[in-house]
Amino acid sequence: MKIFIHYDHPSTVSELVRKISAKGIDVSAGRGAPEEPVDWWIEWGEGKKIDLEAAERYFNVPWEQRRTGKSQMEAILSLNHLQAFLGDDGTDWPVSVWPKEYLLYLWDSKVVGVQRKILLTQQLRDLTSNKAFIPSFQWVDQLSPWEEERLAAIAMRALHCLGLDFGKVHLGINRSRGPILLGIERSPTVHKRLAQLYADAIVNSMEEWKREAVFSLGSDPEFMLFLTPGQRMVPASRFFPRTGVIGCDNRRAFGASDDLPLAEVRPEPAKTVTDAMKQLRSALHEANRLCPYSNVAWYAGSEPYPGYPIGGHIHFGGLRPNSQLIRALDQYLAMPLLFLENGETAARRRQFYGSLGDYRLKPHGFEYRTPSSWLTSPELAWVALSLASLVGRCYKYLCHWDFYQFEVQEAFYKGRVEELLPLLKTALLELNAVEPSEETKKLTQTFWSLYEKGQGMREEVDLRETWRLPVGLQRYRYVPRPRHNFSWITGNVMR
Repeated sequence: MKIFIHYDHPSTVSELVRKISAKGIDVSAGRGAPEEPVDWWIEWGEGKKIDLEAAERYFNVPWEQRRTGKSQMEAILSLNHLQAFLGDDGTDWPVSVWPKEYLLYLWDSKVVGVQRKILLTQQLRDLTSNKAFIPSFQWVDQLSPWEEERLAAIAMRALHCLGLDFGKVHLGINRSRGPILLGIERSPTVHKRLAQLYADAIVNSMEEWKREAVFSLGSDPEFMLFLTPGQRMVPASRFFPRTGVIGCDNRRAFGASDDLPLAEVRPEPAKTVTDAMKQLRSALHEANRLCPYSNVAWYAGSEPYPGYPIGGHIHFGGLRPNSQLIRALDQYLAMPLLFLENGETAARRRQFYGSLGDYRLKPHGFEYRTPSSWLTSPELAWVALSLASLVGRCYKYLCHWDFYQFEVQEAFYKGRVEELLPLLKTALLELNAVEPSEETKKLTQTFWSLYEKGQGMREEVDLRETWRLPVGLQRYRYVPRPRHNFSWITGNVMR
């Protein structure tokens, strides 16, 4: 494979080019376009002269109309539920505000390296002989589980929502506000250790890219239980265990310490959509065996009960996430499913969950967490799993991403589907073009039929009815559990 690095200043990448070349990779760099077609174009600059026809894949493409001002970047980050104080140049905030600061260097949805600075407390500073001592950033060999789960995820989401494939993210930790984005640099200067880290990451990314996309498809959609007639929520933990094919999510009910309100279906992974649907139906039959009561209804969607958003996470086993794959899932899975959701509850859910590019690494691969629970009907479940499977197979050829525009992201989070309809039609045409088969044609036709008939995520319909699960004659007698009282401060506090 051939790599071309386009730069504005040669000093920023000269050492990186030498490191990559030392690994036997055909790499070149320059201010203009390459003389011959290349496989990868890495934009290590502002990208004003980029040639979008010269390479198979691009990194840090300057999407049209991209807003690069600090205030516009803060607006996009805020829309994606990320706190940002970028300031004039991203580094002018007082150091004393941030007990800890981090510099995270990212490449293609992976952490390349981390530097950390810990501000000394006043007591420790008084004991230091050098009163002018100022802590500096130090390399971190291994992140703690909390740092990896929170900080790395925030940094990756920040680059993702800005349409960047790599860069440097400056984070500050404040006890009262949590992780704060202090700066984002799309083309960091790389020397010495950092140049070696980026060279290793780029070579590893190339090796992963050349592998054929072979993966298994899994899921863990959630649903909730209600006592009928009426809408009294019944915790799923009254019927289902925590682990197993059918279990409970770890989120607890408001005001109770033991009840787990969300049921979770965890079918075995499968190689095909047909097998995945069989496993899903089998898991639902197991759930019906554990909860066979006629007066307990099952509801899915975005937020069946106020204050309890639920999701339809899709797992990709054996496939490692990269920036192009995550963008393709946003464009060709999350956006189409938006048109089948309940607009009001979906908008409420996205205030807390379901952000663009929301994924989580797993030992088997990763799970994509943006969609709502598509468990409301077998037709919708088939559409969701089929779209996921198609994107997983063909994401290398699905390069379009409309979410670089602030207005498109805002329409997505607010649920204004009429503004996104032209983009949806284009996305469906691209899916048919990238894999022209009868299965893809059936998929797009089924999706469009559900959309036109308004038969998407019907949160008011018992999913046992749509899945044709047998309902028993037994009736469940609901007994409320008392809330827990605490008296560790003056008076009684109800939790």
